Amino acid sequence: MGTDIFDSIGISTDLVVVILIVFVFLQFLWILTIIFKYNKLNKRISHFTTGKEAANLEQVMLKRFSEIKQIVKNEKQQNKDIDIINDKFLTTFCKIGLVKYDAFKEMSGKLSFSLALLTENHDGIIITSMHSREGCFTYCKEVTNEESYYILSEEERIALNVAMGKEGSKEAAKEREERKPEIGY
Repeated sequence: MGTDIFDSIGISTDLVVVILIVFVFLQFLWILTIIFKYNKLNKRISHFTTGKEAANLEQVMLKRFSEIKQIVKNEKQQNKDIDIINDKFLTTFCKIGLVKYDAFKEMSGKLSFSLALLTENHDGIIITSMHSREGCFTYCKEVTNEESYYILSEEERIALNVAMGKEGSKEAAKEREERKPEIGY
């Protein structure tokens, strides 16, 4: 019955058998190639997974994951520390303005000064020290939100503006240092 089909098409059964034998032989070669590549890949994987001092890939990966967890934990702690530092930074003196001058006519050398120390929120103090022949007088005035409850002298106002970084304040402080007052305080 099988030969009738091939005979009706005009193909001899011998030719069909030869084609099938060649096909099986090609499949056999293909399987051998696959086995060869599999063995080669298996050797590479085996070599890759066994490293120095007999450490395998699983141990290395577990160690790295442990290190990554530690890094994440450290990062969280560092972020908390940064937040604490930022909170403390808001209450520390980070803005400074200094004006040196001669407070009294008989004194020279610019031994008197006004020093403004402000926080990030422009709160702080202004320390003024006036030097004379009789002694040195030091005053402290509180500053809240860029303003003082006390009347500020010209030098104290300039020191406050320098600390706040207001435009022209550094030039005014420099100009004040260069000129000598005609009348003392």
